[in-house]
Amino acid sequence: MAPIYDTDIAEERWSQAEWESYELWEKAELRLKRRRRNWILATAGVFVFLFSVPIIADQRAKWATLNSARLLAQEINWVKREASIGHNALRIRFSGEGPLKYQIESAPNCRTASSPAPALRTGTLSEGENFVLLTPQKGQELGVPGLVQEFCYDAMTGSEPAAQGRPVVGFGIVPEKDLLESRMDRLSVLIITGPSADISFD
Repeated sequence: MAPIYDTDIAEERWSQAEWESYELWEKAELRLKRRRRNWILATAGVFVFLFSVPIIADQRAKWATLNSARLLAQEINWVKREASIGHNALRIRFSGEGPLKYQIESAPNCRTASSPAPALRTGTLSEGENFVLLTPQKGQELGVPGLVQEFCYDAMTGSEPAAQGRPVVGFGIVPEKDLLESRMDRLSVLIITGPSADISFD
């Protein structure tokens, strides 16, 4: 067996110390890279957040009008179901431009349901929001034809507009301030199609 000299031990120690120093610097470099990457991601996240805030604030009204249209769709489905069960006609009616308050009335058929009748159900489509229902006249002016402010469903004949030769009608919900500015990009329309009153959104 070859003898081990002090110089060999010193060289080994030097080599180990050099390798440990290299590993230490490598870990420090990885830590710095990770910290730099986290800063870049955080900065990018802040910029995306700051740029998206105005867009979110602007489009919040559109999402709210879509929610009101969804609530109206639920009420129209209720009208269709109850009319079919009761073998009569039900009409959902709005008062006009203003708060989205509605009432649902019953009558033997849609022709006689047009006259005021006791309300079976009342409600509003927006709480604390300044939304209005577009009138047919205002819809024509703004290039949105076929709007209505009331809808009747008869258990025997189905959708009243379809029976009158209007296969497609809709309810237009828009923020009141957009109506004053003739801005239509936040308008939500509930579309009713055919005798069975199929529902879709725009």
